[in-house]
Amino acid sequence: MKLSKLFRWRRTEKTEQPKKTPNPKARATQTGKLGTAPQAGTQSMQALPEAFNNARIGGAEYRLEPFTEGGICVVMQGIPKTPGNPKLAIKLVREQWLNHAAVRRQFSNESQIVRELNHPNLPIYKGRGLIDGKAYYAYEFIEGVPLINLSQDKTRFPPELVKDISRDIVSQLLKQLEHIHGGLKPVAHGDISSENILINHRQQIHLVDFGCAHFIKQAHKESYQWLAKPSFISPEQAKGDAWDHRSDLYQVGILYYELLMNRRWNMGRSKRDKVLFAASNDRQQDDFLKDVVDLETSALFAKLLDPNPINRFQSATDVLETMA
Repeated sequence: MKLSKLFRWRRTEKTEQPKKTPNPKARATQTGKLGTAPQAGTQSMQALPEAFNNARIGGAEYRLEPFTEGGICVVMQGIPKTPGNPKLAIKLVREQWLNHAAVRRQFSNESQIVRELNHPNLPIYKGRGLIDGKAYYAYEFIEGVPLINLSQDKTRFPPELVKDISRDIVSQLLKQLEHIHGGLKPVAHGDISSENILINHRQQIHLVDFGCAHFIKQAHKESYQWLAKPSFISPEQAKGDAWDHRSDLYQVGILYYELLMNRRWNMGRSKRDKVLFAASNDRQQDDFLKDVVDLETSALFAKLLDPNPINRFQSATDVLETMA
């Protein structure tokens, strides 16, 4: 069965979203669902400033509607007032964080990174500025649902189907990472997870939410404080060490493991337990998954999930060549 046959229902069904708390390491992502009401806690249209009903972005006029929110940012969906213009995702800093220096710097950094992406399956930058006194940047809205839906709804997405398409998903992701890691201004994403990857009915994936990302060559101490979600945190992030593109590859290993095995890699119950697991987990033997996958695939996982980044795959290209 192809994944496209299972997407017909997704225009109207609601997605349960995890609760967000105001935390400087939390980011909003484009992971809401089209055709649903705004999440609880999102401003109603009646409460929105007039500027949101007539926002000018990239030379066109848009009406902004609530879409999803996180601890630091909200994402609005920009509906074009003139036919022919694309829908937009508009990310804004929440009012309570507007005067937080570190948040402002990272938000500016994030918008610069997205501006440099230049890839059809990554967010396509459309502009930045102020709306009603709030900093924003915008990119073309991406139609799709987060990969986490594939594991949360086993009725609609049988584990065997997810297992069958897991290799293709990971290959697409690695090609996108190959692009951002190997560009003129190499970028480390830092927050690869099933919540930050959208998949559409054509089985194409899109990596989103660059709220943790940094330009590798310009990284400094502050760059490393923006961390992955606890279930996907890398050992170097968990230890408070500097991290780079190899942290992304570790997170790819977690994602691939969970899609293929239909179970969590990081078994910690609390955020603290998950961080401790990532910081203290030993390297697995190359044959640690020999009972469920072939030896080559088992060795691939062992290397992707090596706690020492020096012993890990050193590039997305290396992983793709091993998978070929």
